[in-house]
Amino acid sequence: MVRSIWKIPHISKIFFSNNFLNNSNLKVWNRFSVIPAAFANKRFLVYNGIWFLSIDISSDMVGFKFGEFSFTKRINKIHLLNKKKQKVKSKKK
Repeated sequence: MVRSIWKIPHISKIFFSNNFLNNSNLKVWNRFSVIPAAFANKRFLVYNGIWFLSIDISSDMVGFKFGEFSFTKRINKIHLLNKKKQKVKSKKK
């Protein structure tokens, strides 16, 4: 579901602290925050649920969310289960 246009973009409060911007390892856990223009030409480590992915922010990425550039490894298990059942049925015949 898309955030309404009349609402301001969500940017986490941690980005505005001085400790965060002075740190060399800029780790981001919340993938739903919007990338502001001040972060252009910086490198971030974005958590995708398993590990941190290194992302270089360019001026084209401003306005998008961090999660759009750090993909997760989700597998649709329903289809895998159906294929296994079909293999078992074919072996019995």
